[in-house]
Amino acid sequence: MKNQKLSSVVKAYPLATIFFNEKHIDYCCRGDHMLYEAIAEAGYERSEFLSSLATFLADAQDNYKATVDPSLHGLSVASLIDHIEATHHSAERALIAEVDDKLNTILRSHYKNHKEELLRVHSLFSDLRKELLQHFVLEEEEVFPLLREESTPQSIKMVESLEDDHEAAGALIKSLQEATRSFEAPEDGCPTYVATYASMKTLFEDIFLHIYKENSILFPKYKKGAIQ
Repeated sequence: MKNQKLSSVVKAYPLATIFFNEKHIDYCCRGDHMLYEAIAEAGYERSEFLSSLATFLADAQDNYKATVDPSLHGLSVASLIDHIEATHHSAERALIAEVDDKLNTILRSHYKNHKEELLRVHSLFSDLRKELLQHFVLEEEEVFPLLREESTPQSIKMVESLEDDHEAAGALIKSLQEATRSFEAPEDGCPTYVATYASMKTLFEDIFLHIYKENSILFPKYKKGAIQ
């Protein structure tokens, strides 16, 4: 596989998102970064990483559902917005509420033995929850209505602000990955502990796809004036 932007790799091989998630390669907020650069920054040996990626992709079609439909690249800005709101905003709101409820449960139940971890996770997730819920409303009420029209200096500035929001959310998610050992519950964690971290992982993987679709498909299309 040749050196190219991470967003281009995902466009050519949508199921690479699953592999990148497992390897903690940020293809959403850092989709404009080059593949080889991302491999080096993550501390992997290039040829070994590329070999593992090729093997994964060879088997992925039979083992995984599609993550990014290639047809999205051909949609109009308005249709992309409809897709993002219907596919990601509603699902992520539900997952945020689910994780928040479960996290409060395990905070009470496991406070004695896992105080430091759970207080940190709870604090980080609270910050992320606020960031995301406000972000969704900002998009739905202000930004997306502007994006359905011709581009203006104001709308371009708001798009750039959203990209900054994505960076902030991405930083919080990375901190949560570290605080949860990549969503691995402790050995004495109850089923709810395990389920909480599993739901958190599901939420974050959906957020990664959400950000990728905005940063690498929707926003570039809008900036080029490709409203159909």
